[in-house]
Amino acid sequence: MSSKPYSYRALFIDVSTRKYWMEEYPLDQVCGPIELGINVHLEKYHTYKKPVYSPENALVIGRGVFAGTQLYGVNRLIACFRSPITRGFHVAAMGGAAYQMKTIFDALVIVGYSGKPLILKIEDEGSGEPKIEFREIEEEKLEEIWKGYGGEIGVFALQKWLSEEYSEFYNKYDGRSILVGPASKYTSIGALVSITLHKGKIDYGSEEYAARGGPGSILYRAHHVAAIVYGGAYNVSQIRPRELSDLKTINEWFRRNAGESYPFVVIKAGTKYRYNPKLNTGGTLGGNYPHLKIATPMFNFNMIYEPKEVREKLHKLIMKHIWEPFNKQAIETRSWKTCGEPCPIACKKVRKGRYKTDYEPYEGLGPFIGVFDIELSEKLVEKVDALGFDAIEIGHVIAWVFDALHRGLFRPEDVGVTQKPYFEPKEFKLEHSKLNTEIASKIIEQLAWGLNPLLKLIGIKGIRSSSKILDILYESRTRIKGYRYEDLAVYAVFGEEGHITPNYYWTPGMVAPLPILGRYWTLYSGVFLEPEEFAEKSVSRAVVELFDDNAGMCRFHRKWGEKYLPMLMEEFYGIKNPLDRAKAVYKKIIEYQDLAGANPEFWDSKRIIDFMALAAKEYENSEWIKKFEEDKESAAREWWRRFYNKLAELIL
Repeated sequence: MSSKPYSYRALFIDVSTRKYWMEEYPLDQVCGPIELGINVHLEKYHTYKKPVYSPENALVIGRGVFAGTQLYGVNRLIACFRSPITRGFHVAAMGGAAYQMKTIFDALVIVGYSGKPLILKIEDEGSGEPKIEFREIEEEKLEEIWKGYGGEIGVFALQKWLSEEYSEFYNKYDGRSILVGPASKYTSIGALVSITLHKGKIDYGSEEYAARGGPGSILYRAHHVAAIVYGGAYNVSQIRPRELSDLKTINEWFRRNAGESYPFVVIKAGTKYRYNPKLNTGGTLGGNYPHLKIATPMFNFNMIYEPKEVREKLHKLIMKHIWEPFNKQAIETRSWKTCGEPCPIACKKVRKGRYKTDYEPYEGLGPFIGVFDIELSEKLVEKVDALGFDAIEIGHVIAWVFDALHRGLFRPEDVGVTQKPYFEPKEFKLEHSKLNTEIASKIIEQLAWGLNPLLKLIGIKGIRSSSKILDILYESRTRIKGYRYEDLAVYAVFGEEGHITPNYYWTPGMVAPLPILGRYWTLYSGVFLEPEEFAEKSVSRAVVELFDDNAGMCRFHRKWGEKYLPMLMEEFYGIKNPLDRAKAVYKKIIEYQDLAGANPEFWDSKRIIDFMALAAKEYENSEWIKKFEEDKESAAREWWRRFYNKLAELIL
């Protein structure tokens, strides 16, 4: 066991003054990016008092204490910030991007606002004394690059330009970048993007996105930073326990504690994401569609109203025109990559040598918007990724706009298109996918560049807040139709203005009253439990997921990591009771949300109430089926209230 005292280091950069400084925290105070993030937001900058786009809305981007060791799957970068979507403290993650962070500091903290768009270059030559270069770029030049450079658009174009401008740096350190696209300038749902590079050259298919909650929008709109270029020669292992930098020692530890060698433990735990021989597939897309079956979200959750035979017909389209081509192009070819760190799971399933194909984006820009063809979804996913959007949130935005067009709450000219999408599940045919793709592509383009006033409103305000405005603007339409704009959307509600849309699972856990959603910090199985039991399981899962993120561990490693990383933390870092610490951090987050006015609130959409009522029926909870049949809203309120009361009891 190591006896050396370790610490967590943060590099603060004020882009207003161009000053930077290092702060060091003992591990009993801060041992990861979420602990640092809530400390910075709650105690240092008190950002709950300030507008979400305040220059003091610090963007914390950090790694866990296992980065720089020989462990697999521990090189995630975690972003913490006050979200422009939820209005509360939020967390997003990207895989692999900490592997190239060969620096003495564990986290970046960006504050201040640059007068012109800024590119930060951060270099640690090996001395442990980072050097920062502040390079301004004209707004017009940045947009020109985003619109097209080197045969690419958006973040890929910006990376190509950076690779030329900083070629010596990338070649020297095999460095990496964190970028934003136009979505971060013109909307509140912009992502942080990091593309794996080899000596500055893009490795297509292994790019990563920290997207949920709009961290890219905070980097650009709050701080006016367009890119962070980083790399170095610092030996990170020297600030880590030496035992964790030696594979032989790690293997011996796992044989003692797990009864098997370390690589075997990792591969066995990551079967779903590498290759599942039972299904002859792998990755999230390959595993999820056969598992979710007819509970797969489709047509903006309108499939919840359809009988099983309609959903079965639609699911067959998914399996035939999405799942089977995916297996042929990505699994049979064994075109698998990592996120940029050495990892035996190789979860990135890449089609046609370029297209990383995961469940969430291909679902959100596929069946969820009425596109049942992988080749057509590919066009939308690639555009959304290049323009720097949160693919989950924009999938919900497009589906909601489609639903409103279909039902007459929007007219095509309102959102800059010439016709309505085909959005009728019962009569849907595969050929309708092409029409929906064309309309979605136009909406994405206009959102990304702020070209349409109504879509610009939605991009900045989000579905929930813009719905309230649209209810007033188009009051005559809502009166005639008998429902409001928000009644077509599914989202979790925070405070007076905040929301976040769920990941693509039909489960109460994705909209339950928890302090952070839009991630997997909840129970997301397809079940309908008593609210107290659901709350217990959801909070337990949230605390463990918080631990995972704070440790910088990839979720695809969670089956082994959640068992053994707490043990490794205690043994080699002297961090006692890591999961109890994670629960204490979760409690701090709840405190922050309360101060920020971003606590969970009862659902304000008819679609969400139906989502809950029909989930009770889908998952065969007879007691709650009866309650919803007797009084739908009253039953929903009871479930929500009992869940929230149990949350308060569990976190006391």
